Amino acid sequence: MKQFVVIGVGRFGFNLAVSLSKLNNQVIAIDIDKKKIEDIKDYVTEAVIADALDLRTLKEFIDKDVDTVIVATASDVGTSTLLVLYLKDLGVRRIIAKVRNEDHAKVLNALKVNEVIYPERDIAERLAESLTLSNLIAHIPLAPEYGIVEIVVPDNFIGKSLRELDLRKKYGYSVIGIKDVLRDTIDVNPSPDLKLIPDNILLILCKTTEFLNGNNF
Repeated sequence: MKQFVVIGVGRFGFNLAVSLSKLNNQVIAIDIDKKKIEDIKDYVTEAVIADALDLRTLKEFIDKDVDTVIVATASDVGTSTLLVLYLKDLGVRRIIAKVRNEDHAKVLNALKVNEVIYPERDIAERLAESLTLSNLIAHIPLAPEYGIVEIVVPDNFIGKSLRELDLRKKYGYSVIGIKDVLRDTIDVNPSPDLKLIPDNILLILCKTTEFLNGNNF
């Protein structure tokens, strides 16, 4: 069981805190708005009405056992930045912060937060990808250029083996796993002679910009 602190219980913070709690994590939600805390108190381990910029509050609820603190408030860049500085001073191991724009991200990256997130942008990008590529199930970024895409086996792949398709030579893609939907299994080291069937899902390591820009079979 991991311990998380979510600072800011707007729509993003609320949904994140509840989702973390559903996965059997300990979650503390902090917000100065009494109504927001009332709304979330039954879904998390502890809900606290407090100003997160009050160092006494942070010291009371954030200790060495906390795995990650998520700064889910991004309406004010100054507040977000100050919160990150306080959390750094407290020795928090992992800090994730929601940001409003690129400039906000640059400031927090300069403070060496572990990760910045743009919830609205990220959701929009995922939706655009799924609408554009009908066989795309998921896209997991690993680095600026590379990622893992999860796709339904294209019709023209069915009955062919990985050796016949030779995706590495044709596209530079590496098939790192094949899921069997009906059996609910995954082969993480598929044989090159395995024949693909309609119920297969491919996990492909690739340059995602090339894949998402149309070099996708």
